[in-house]
Amino acid sequence: MEYIPGQYVQLRTPPYAGQKEEVYRAYSISSDPAQKNSIELIIRLVPKGICTTWCFQHLNVGDTVRFNGPFGDFHLSDTDKPILFIAGGSGMAPIKCMLHHMKNTGNPRQATYFFGANQVRELFLTDQMHEFESALPRFRFVPVVARPEEGKAWQGQTGLVTDAVRREISNAAECEAYLCGSPGMIDASIKVLQELGMNREHIYFDKFG
Repeated sequence: MEYIPGQYVQLRTPPYAGQKEEVYRAYSISSDPAQKNSIELIIRLVPKGICTTWCFQHLNVGDTVRFNGPFGDFHLSDTDKPILFIAGGSGMAPIKCMLHHMKNTGNPRQATYFFGANQVRELFLTDQMHEFESALPRFRFVPVVARPEEGKAWQGQTGLVTDAVRREISNAAECEAYLCGSPGMIDASIKVLQELGMNREHIYFDKFG
């Protein structure tokens, strides 16, 4: 399937016990776009969520799934500006896809990825992010944990992801940003980036409801 890194599909959820009608939910593609015969999605279990309940409790390996798409205009622009990626939770998906594309095309742009989590146990795909750091000489991954669990060894950034952006970024006016995650995180990130001097026209985002 052909798609632009950053786009999403609408996954069909068929009727199941307790759910009488089919519904569609949007999920960003997280896979390597060089893999034409498969796609990966990052799906977080939402309590009482119609689609996630079906995925986690009813969908089995080998089942046929249906989806529409791809859709969306969230994608990397064709510039040489340094990139700031900011995401949390399943907002990892489109950023991961963009990083695959940067690796595949030998994209030389400087990029810093701030990924926020509430606790250390909520971090994921960190090994793959470090692999991207090895493959992309100008890429840096910055995981940020709001409240590290007591007894967990954590040497990284703490606080809100926007706190880390304030601490780490001094050239925001020269950069462009790609944000993906909850509306609250995105709104807070836009505010901080503008306070740091970034032009609003250089901030791109995909809000997950």
